[in-house]
Formats: sequence, C-alpha cells, structure tokens
Amino acid sequence: MMYKQLLNAALAFAAISRASPIAPRQNSSSSMLSSAVPPSNPEISQDLINQLELAADSVDRFTILQAQGPADTWLKYDFNPSANPNPGGGKGAGGQGDLANRKTFPALINLGVAASAGFMNPCGMNKPHIHPRATEFLILATGANVKTGFLLENGLQTQMSTTLSQYQGAILPQGSIHYEFNDNCEPAVFIAAFSNEDPGLSTVGKNFFSLDPDIVDADLGFPDFLDHTNIMQFAKSIPKSFSNGAMECLDRCHIKY
Repeated sequence: MMYKQLLNAALAFAAISRASPIAPRQNSSSSMLSSAVPPSNPEISQDLINQLELAADSVDRFTILQAQGPADTWLKYDFNPSANPNPGGGKGAGGQGDLANRKTFPALINLGVAASAGFMNPCGMNKPHIHPRATEFLILATGANVKTGFLLENGLQTQMSTTLSQYQGAILPQGSIHYEFNDNCEPAVFIAAFSNEDPGLSTVGKNFFSLDPDIVDADLGFPDFLDHTNIMQFAKSIPKSFSNGAMECLDRCHIKY
C-alpha cells in the first residue's frame, strides 16, 4: 500500500515543483539550486537509526520517532533542492536528484519503500545507472519530452524507450541499466517511487572506469585510443552524476558546453 501511496503522490508533487522551480539554464556553469533557503531536513544520527532498527515492532519504532519532536519534522521529507545540499541522487551540470531512503529519512525503516525527486536542467541527463535493490516507477511532474530508456540484461539487449509528457510514468526494472534525459529547452521535474527502502545507486560509466585499468582495457577489446596508461586519467573526466545530455539538444537550446 505504501508503494501505491507514493505513486499517487505524483500529482500533488507537481504543485511543490511549481512552488520551487529550477532556475533557467544560462550556460554550462549555471546551478539549478533555487533560492538560498536553509536546509529543512533534520540531521540524522547513527544512534537514532540504530534505535529504529532494533525496535521490536512498528509501534515501538514510531514511538521512538514521536519522541524526536513534532511529526511535521520527522514524518515529512523536503525534496526541495535547497533542503538537500548533498543529495543522495547526485548533483551535476544536468540537475540534481534528491533521494529519501532509510538513511536520509529513517521513518522509512522497515517500510520497504523509498522515493526521489529529480530536478533536471534543460538538456540535462540523469546518467545511465542501476538500482541494485529496487524497481523504479518514475512519473514526470513538470516538463515535457523527457526520454527514458533501459537495458534489462543479457539475452534482451535491445533498449526499451519511452518519451514522457507531464503526469506520464515509466517503469525501470530492478537491476536494469537506465537513464532519464530532458530533451527540452525548459526544466523538468520527475518523482520516482522505489520498491525498497535502500534502492542503491551505481552509475555505470563512472564505476566501470573505476575498475583496474588492465581489466577495462581488456573488456573494451584493447582499443588503440585507450590503454591502461591513460584510462585512469580518462576516468577523472567522466561526470559523477547528472550531466549535460545530447549535443543536438544543447545546440538547439543554445547551451554552451
């Protein structure tokens, strides 16, 4: 039921995204952070997480949370970018992903769900990545022409793609390599529900090139332009998270890169 409730919250979240829009993208150095509002999510101590994990049942767990202060503080998560200066979903030139999981929002402990909000700049891309422990149901709250794609696994290596308009959603199976790309000159906001309170995040390109250089070189078939002597240097140039998307979009939207 909680998973369904998260999905039903998509329509309500559209109002939140309109209340705190992403700043217009002027160039590659622009930041999508909005007004300088102090972070509103409380700091989470390891001691609190330990108490919640050791609670005998749900009543005890929520009694512990209740003792921390008003429910408005501990049972509500603020997805606004200004409230998440170090977002769990990453931040880069293409936007920002604010993740509420069992670590950042411990009210989720033992509930089996998590959620994120993605604030995508014009032509921004949430780089190809994997959630090793959760299926994702992504819904576009604001924006248009947002493209998603995933590769399931060996044996079905054809990309499955969707193009989303506002309030449309797409499923991204657990363990699949997938991405989101805002192929538009206006910002876009998505929200996503996860079927695990700790979905995990593995960025494909960055992590692949973090392997032993000899292994990377061999896996790529020993290309002439890349060998074990420069792989580590090449890896440093790969964006960690949200990045600029296709050059065609950047040129169309007059965004420098």
